[in-house]
Amino acid sequence: MPHERNLLIAYLLWLPFGIFGAHKLYLRRPWIALLYFFTAGLFVIGWIVDLFTMREQVGICNDRIYDEYDQDSLEDRIEQLEEELDNLHRKLRN
Repeated sequence: MPHERNLLIAYLLWLPFGIFGAHKLYLRRPWIALLYFFTAGLFVIGWIVDLFTMREQVGICNDRIYDEYDQDSLEDRIEQLEEELDNLHRKLRN
């Protein structure tokens, strides 16, 4: 099961280290985190905006995590079905 991101943890990272992009790393946004690091949270404006948009950002991150998990599960199921099909072909030939 995927590890979803927690709103409280995101805020706890945002408050002391958000100006450097720590919360963006937690939310799986490394390039934005790097931008925050070099611009001091987009000149503090982005850091302040994040205060009001954090819930949405965490939701978007969790949606991406579950989409990736669903895709991986689907690919695993397809592999299982292909193996079952190969086994059935072998049985029919024998």
